[in-house]
Amino acid sequence: MKLPIKDYFVLSKKERNAAFVLIVFLIALIVLPLCYTPPNVTPTPDPHFEKMVVQLMDQSAEANHNTPSEWQEFANPNNEQYSLFTFNPNTLNAEGWRKLGVKDKTIRTIFNYLGKGGHFYKPEDIKKIWGLSPEIANRIIPYAQIENTANTEKPSYASAWNKTAGKAAPIPEFDINTATIEQLRGIKQLDIGLAYRILKFRDKLGGFISLEQIKETHGMTDTSFMTIEPYLKKQPSVVFKININTASEDDLGNHPYINKPLAKAIVFYRNKNGLYQTVADLKRIVFLKDDLLQKIAPYLSVQ
Repeated sequence: MKLPIKDYFVLSKKERNAAFVLIVFLIALIVLPLCYTPPNVTPTPDPHFEKMVVQLMDQSAEANHNTPSEWQEFANPNNEQYSLFTFNPNTLNAEGWRKLGVKDKTIRTIFNYLGKGGHFYKPEDIKKIWGLSPEIANRIIPYAQIENTANTEKPSYASAWNKTAGKAAPIPEFDINTATIEQLRGIKQLDIGLAYRILKFRDKLGGFISLEQIKETHGMTDTSFMTIEPYLKKQPSVVFKININTASEDDLGNHPYINKPLAKAIVFYRNKNGLYQTVADLKRIVFLKDDLLQKIAPYLSVQ
């Protein structure tokens, strides 16, 4: 027989007592923490500990007073007193830049810029120098006086740097496609790890078509490129070419400019339609864009 719904809500005496005890217990858990007041305990001072704290504070203050802050080291990295004087940034030598508080690395960047035909047209152009802190730039700009030097002979900035920095005479120019690691290591400002990566990238390419490709080397910055460019010959060099009529997918895919899907498509089209007559036949691969074809074409041949 089915019981009425109200019978499910009827509690026995024991069940009512248990529910009452549970409710009282929950109320006690909520109320008792609110009634508790922690004792007011006054900590006992430790004279030895307080003495140590005072000594450490005095040592810290003395160290901060005697050593330059990080900002001071950044503004004047050589810990030398800089001097301010009127100057022309287009003709100032390395020693003059040092007196203004500019780092040697930044001076090298300035000379590379000027040696490539760059020019400061107004004092505010100094802010564009890569690696020059805003603090130093704002400090020296009021003293910059730029005269018309268009008709004067430009100095050899590479030679000026070598003389003032006490370096050896400039090394002879060399072809980057035949350069050895020893030749690149002869450029003192070039990181040795970057030198090895340049040669590794060159060998994977099959040679550089233009000097601008060197910028694609992993880790290459504009400053590093400007450091090595004056030593490189501008004449084009012969590069290694891949025969697309005989190369395997691996041969093609190992080239930095050719990914695996493109290498697979080149071989698949060749197997299906026969040998390529010209490199331009690669245009028939529908997903090969014209700009990429122009980029890889100098490294490909049909014989």
